[in-house]
Amino acid sequence: MEHSIFAMEVCARMDPGSYLHRTLFESVQGHCERMSLNQKWHQYRRAQMALLSSLQLVEKGCWDYFDDDARARKDFAMWTGGMTTEEGARKAPSGMPDVYRGQPRYLTFTMAFLLVQGSPTDRMLHTICNVPQARLWHRDVFGHLLQNLGNVSFASVASDVIYLIPRDDGWGLTPEDLMDPKFHYLRPLV
Repeated sequence: MEHSIFAMEVCARMDPGSYLHRTLFESVQGHCERMSLNQKWHQYRRAQMALLSSLQLVEKGCWDYFDDDARARKDFAMWTGGMTTEEGARKAPSGMPDVYRGQPRYLTFTMAFLLVQGSPTDRMLHTICNVPQARLWHRDVFGHLLQNLGNVSFASVASDVIYLIPRDDGWGLTPEDLMDPKFHYLRPLV
C-alpha cells in the first residue's frame, strides 16, 4: 500500500489558563491507542475548532503534504519522533509570564496523518494543499487547511500522531526558545 502525508504544526501565543492551551491539552490527553474512527474524528475536531477560533494567536507554523510513499513514511517517522523524544527547549520551567512587561509564552501543537494514497481523504487533502508558493505561510491558508480537516475520514488514515508543547503553563516557550535551531522550520505567518 502506498502512502501520502499531511502534517501541520502551529506556534501560538499562550496566556496562562488559556482556552486554546486547555482545549488542545484535553484533546491530546484523550488520545489512546484503541480509539474508534468516530472518537478519533471527534478528538481532532475539538482541536481543529479550538485552533480556528484562536487563529489570531497563531504566529508561526508549517505544514506539508507529500504523495510520495518513501517521503511520506520518512516524514511521518520524523513527526512521530517529535512525540517520543524530548522536544522542549530547556531543562527547567520558563515560569509564568509577566503580562505587564511583554514576556509572552508560546505553545506548539502538531498533528500528522499517514494517509492511504488515493483514498477520498488523500484526494481532498491533495486538492486543498495545492497552494501557490507565495501564499504557503499565510494565516488564512492555515485557516483553510484547518477548516477542511473536519472532512478527514479516519478510515483513510493509516496512522496519526498528535502532540502539544508544553503540557503545563509554567513550561511555555519563550521568544528566545523559538530562536533555537530545533524550531527553524516554523515560519512567521502573514
